[in-house]
Amino acid sequence: MQLAEKLNEYYIRTFRQRDEVELAQLFNRIYVNFAGFVPRTPQYWVWCCLMRPDVNKESVVIVNKEKDIVGYAVVGESGNIWELCYDPQYNGKIIVSKLLNWAIKYLEKVRSDYIVLDAPIKDDVVREVCQELNLTETTPSSMFVSILDFPKLICAILVNKKEMLDIDGLFWFRLKGCPSWCNNSFGINIRAKKVSVIEKIVDRPEILIDTDIFTLTSYIFGTENILKVIITSKMRFHPFWKIRKFLNLFSLLRIKHSWFRPRADLG
Repeated sequence: MQLAEKLNEYYIRTFRQRDEVELAQLFNRIYVNFAGFVPRTPQYWVWCCLMRPDVNKESVVIVNKEKDIVGYAVVGESGNIWELCYDPQYNGKIIVSKLLNWAIKYLEKVRSDYIVLDAPIKDDVVREVCQELNLTETTPSSMFVSILDFPKLICAILVNKKEMLDIDGLFWFRLKGCPSWCNNSFGINIRAKKVSVIEKIVDRPEILIDTDIFTLTSYIFGTENILKVIITSKMRFHPFWKIRKFLNLFSLLRIKHSWFRPRADLG
């Protein structure tokens, strides 16, 4: 009886005009701590979700608890669930169950041959509901990352962690393997928790760092170990006696958040 009452607290409806404002806010709040997160505006949400050729207002399902939107799914006639988002402050299993059960019935009605959903790998609620619905978990597709501006990326990471910045100094990077349009030699200057990019070559940076773009990218995004790349000479720095400051810098450059790319962000 109590379970039935809880289920009835959450009700399903489809998209209504102006919902995009609250849906974008919910998406931003839930996914903000994932690496690769791109903030959604209502306009962008409409473009990447509602304006897809296989999506319409009747295929965007929303779960409400009283007046609050607590979850939604964007379901395409192609079988793609382009986006699923729910607020874990509420009963996540009830919300996800309602969304996926509705999505399966909808896709059966439009005669879709399959159903595909991307979810964060550590989302045990979605995993449990999918198992109960006999949906099979598969290896995620590969994702390729290309950095267009290394100085700006490094500066942005450090600025985002300014409360943790306990080092000062000018760190000069020399990168091998850069394409012609990429800046392969630049300095990162840290003073009193302020970070800036130096492009004019200086004679005596405090630490000189030599590496290649693949090694630096792999380290930042969590697939390389800093001690390993030093031992194998994939990364070198000078003077070596400043290793503690070097390691402090690179501990800040590491992105430790889990990655997740919503299917709706695919072109």
